[in-house]
Amino acid sequence: MKSPALALLACLAAAGSAPATEVPYFADNGYGNPVSSLQHPAGEYHEGVTYVAYQGPHEDPYVAAYVHATRRWIGPFQAGVSPMGKSPDQIDRAELDNHGKPALVVDREGYLHLVFGSHGGDPKHGRNPLGEFFMGTKGRMTHAVSARPRDISSWRVLDNIPPFGTYNQWVKLPNGDLYLFYRHGGHRSDWVYQKSVDDGRTFSPPLSVLKHKVSSLDPSVHDSWYAWFDNGRGDTITASYVYHPCANPKHTAHRQNTYFMQLDTRTGAWTNVQGRRLESPVTKESADQLTLIEATGTLRSTHGTCHIDEHGHPHAAFPVGQEVRYYRWDGSAWQAPAAVAAGAGRVNDGDFIIESPSRVRMILALATEAGSEIGWWNTADGGRTWKKGATLVASAERSFGLSALLRRAHPDALMLLASRHPADPHLYRQMLVVGERGPLTRPAAEAGHLGDRLERIKSLPPPNQDKAEAKRKKKAGLSDEDP
Repeated sequence: MKSPALALLACLAAAGSAPATEVPYFADNGYGNPVSSLQHPAGEYHEGVTYVAYQGPHEDPYVAAYVHATRRWIGPFQAGVSPMGKSPDQIDRAELDNHGKPALVVDREGYLHLVFGSHGGDPKHGRNPLGEFFMGTKGRMTHAVSARPRDISSWRVLDNIPPFGTYNQWVKLPNGDLYLFYRHGGHRSDWVYQKSVDDGRTFSPPLSVLKHKVSSLDPSVHDSWYAWFDNGRGDTITASYVYHPCANPKHTAHRQNTYFMQLDTRTGAWTNVQGRRLESPVTKESADQLTLIEATGTLRSTHGTCHIDEHGHPHAAFPVGQEVRYYRWDGSAWQAPAAVAAGAGRVNDGDFIIESPSRVRMILALATEAGSEIGWWNTADGGRTWKKGATLVASAERSFGLSALLRRAHPDALMLLASRHPADPHLYRQMLVVGERGPLTRPAAEAGHLGDRLERIKSLPPPNQDKAEAKRKKKAGLSDEDP
């Protein structure tokens, strides 16, 4: 059997004979909404290589790798099979679920782990003890691991997690312990985590973090949440989240408020920003009293990202209304939120790097009259004011969807993007990785991975726009990443 190192060299040798024409994307087979900031991390830098994962054809997970020393791409390789995919690949975006995107992490031994393939889990898999099958759920949350360390060409499934997940997120502690966070089902489900101390071979049972229940204010509303988890300082894990009043039968996509708390993994205790211990799982009443950053009222808030500065103080960014608001804990209070890129265009999503408590750089996706761009916005006063910085990638025609920052990101490979052209008669997307110097390029002959898929979908009927619009209205509120 050829060793992973020799297989890698063979891939690089083959790439060396490719034509010199370079393109800014590494693959053209992203599918639907291939990435988001919610399923994260979408990739990780490990021992000189950046690994990235995204939703490809059939809604299956695909993984590619960039070797920084040689500036060569490997893959992408299909890493599993999503039970939510349809054949042939659809051209009607209303037929895609898009909730089963992969999240990727590398363990202590160099094995790559993916979790993917579920939007709450299909009821055929049995009773969900921590959630409900509200508004239609499907798929099966699946855990796949690379067959060999640092080798993305072969994968196997480990049947060691429940099937009922949505919005899968990995957090890896400094000692290598893995935490898998997710919503345990559809809207009306607890957010939970499972811990692995043996590199993902086994997991502890799910522990609830955020509680779903009937609202104490309105029996027709169910308390629901959208949350984002990441490394805090040392052995802590942060949680930034928003509230979703999940109504029945008049369901809407409304979400509101911004919240923060953190987990001390040594004790298992959740605390608020002041260090007050919280009863777990956290309820709406407790969240409003002890973890609220801002009450946004009728303005719709969506999940954001959160990072910790050198003093252990959290900074968070949430889309609220038509802007991205930046929040910073100064040690005694939450600083008044400031709008990033105010007046510059429609801000879609972003993530940020803390250089010091006062100096922060944010990557934002911005839509203007001139087109779409991904670029830097900078603050030197702790987020009170922001100035536009360098543009990483821009297009007058193509739009971009983006991931959160990659884990332990290399300066040349900070974020995974998906790019689409409005005139494309299909749902395939170009996949890019951007860093401080812009996109990582690839020879054009290596970047094409669709094969005959475009031919195979030509026989499909054109999308039924009335049906698609009705379906989108019915699905209102299922996900920030849905159209």
